Amino acid sequence: MTHNKVLLVELNEITWSLIDPLIAQGKLPTFAKLMRDGVWASPMSVDLPPQLDPWITWTTLYTGCPQSVHNVYFLEQPPDTIRAKRIWEICRQYGLKIGVYGSLCSWPPRQVNGFYVPDTFAQDSTTYPEYLQPIQELNLTYTRSIRLPSDQDSLMFKAKLGAKLMALGLRAGTMARIANQLAHEKVDPRVRWQRVALQPLVNFDFFSSLYRQYRPDFATFHTNHVAHYMHTYWKAMQPEAFEQPTSEDEIKQYGGAIEYGYRTADELLRRVLSLLDKQTTLVVASSMGQKPFASQLRDGKPICQVRSLERLIEILGMQGKARALSTMSDQFNIYLESEGLREELEQRIRDAYVDSPERPMFTTVNIGDCVTVNLILYEGLSEDSRCVFPHLGGGGIFRYGDIVYNTGQIKSGCHDPKGTLLLYGAGIRAGGHIPECDNLDIAPTLLTLMGVPVPSEMKGRILSEALVVDRKYFGAAA
Repeated sequence: MTHNKVLLVELNEITWSLIDPLIAQGKLPTFAKLMRDGVWASPMSVDLPPQLDPWITWTTLYTGCPQSVHNVYFLEQPPDTIRAKRIWEICRQYGLKIGVYGSLCSWPPRQVNGFYVPDTFAQDSTTYPEYLQPIQELNLTYTRSIRLPSDQDSLMFKAKLGAKLMALGLRAGTMARIANQLAHEKVDPRVRWQRVALQPLVNFDFFSSLYRQYRPDFATFHTNHVAHYMHTYWKAMQPEAFEQPTSEDEIKQYGGAIEYGYRTADELLRRVLSLLDKQTTLVVASSMGQKPFASQLRDGKPICQVRSLERLIEILGMQGKARALSTMSDQFNIYLESEGLREELEQRIRDAYVDSPERPMFTTVNIGDCVTVNLILYEGLSEDSRCVFPHLGGGGIFRYGDIVYNTGQIKSGCHDPKGTLLLYGAGIRAGGHIPECDNLDIAPTLLTLMGVPVPSEMKGRILSEALVVDRKYFGAAA
C-alpha cells in the first residue's frame, strides 16, 4: 500500500477574515491556488477562553486530544507534564523520518531519524543534530529582541553567525534582504517592524535545505510573524473597529503591516510548493484565528514586559534558587531549583502591587517545577507609579518605569476560535470545502494520510471528505 508524506506549515493565528479580501484583491496568489486546487476549511478550536492560547490550541491540534487529556496550560511548561503524544512522536514510534521545525512546546529536541529544531521560546539553543544549534542561537536572540532591544542584536552579532548560517543553507539573496533592512532602519528607524517578516524567510532557507537533505515522512514548519502583526497593528489597519482614536501617522506608518505579513506568508507558501513531490500532502493550518481586540482600558492595553527578569529574580530574593524565561510580552516563567521554594515565591509575587494593595502586579499559574507569571495592567499607570514588594519592607519600593518596559504599542488583535486549514497535493480532492470541523480532527487526518494507525485516545474525526477515496490513500476505511 502506498502512503503519503505530510508537510505541515503552521501559520499561527491566520484568519480567513483577512485572507479572503486579500485573495480577492489578487495579493495572495499562492493562497488562492491552494484553495482552488485543494480543500479548505475553518476548523473551530475546542479550547475556548480563558484557555484560548496558542500553546494550548496547537497542542490540541498536534495530539488530537482536548486540554483535559494533553494537560498543556502555559508556554514552555515542563515537558514531562505533557500527557499526550504529538503527531511527530507517534510517527517516530512507527519508524518514520521526522522533521520538526519551530512547533510550539517542542523543546527539548529529541533524537529522531531526521532533524529537530524546537520553538523560538525554548529554554536553550539545543537542536538535533547538534550542528544545527547556530540556527537556534539566532532565533532565540532575534525573537526576544523584537520585544525588547538586546545588546546582542547588532550587525556584529549577525556577522559572527553569518558564516555558520550560510553553511547551513542561508541564501545570499536572504542575506542581501537582511542587509537592506538594517540599512533602511539606519535611515528610518520606524521601519524596524518589517524585520519581523525576515525571520520566517531566514528560517525557511534552513528548513528547505534540511527538508531536501532528509526527505522526512512528516515535517512541520512554524511561523508566528502574522500573529505578531495582527496583535500589534490591527488598529492601524482598521481604525473604525476601535473606540480609541488612531492618528494619521499611525495609519500611514503601520496600516499596511498586517498585509505585509500575509504577503510574506504567501511568498513562503510559494517556496514550500517547490519542496513537494507526487507523494507529499501539504497542510497549511492555524490552530485558531484572530479578531480586533476591544480593551476595557480607556487608552487601550499597552504592550509591556518586565524590563529585566534577572533583576526581578533578585528583588524576589531568588538569586541562585530560580531562573526566569521570557515567553509572551507580558508573561514569563520562573523555574525553581527546589519544589520547597514554591509557596514562598508565589506569596512574594502575589503580594506585589502597583500604587495600592488593591492593584496586584501579577497573577500566577503553576505546573510541576514552573510558575508562569502574568503582568497585570491598569488604567492611569505611569513610569512614576510605584511597584511595591512588601516582603522587602521599606526598601521594597521601585519606580514602575524601572521595572516595566512599555513598548509604546497597543494590543489590538486578540484570539478567535475560528482557525484556517488548507489541504493540497497527494491524496487530496481539488476544489473542495469542509463545512464543519475542529482542531481535534487534523491529527487523525494526517496520520491516516501517512498510513499510521490513529490512537484510540484521539477524539477527532478523519476528514474523509477531503481525501481521494482510493485504498492507496485511505486504507481500509475506503
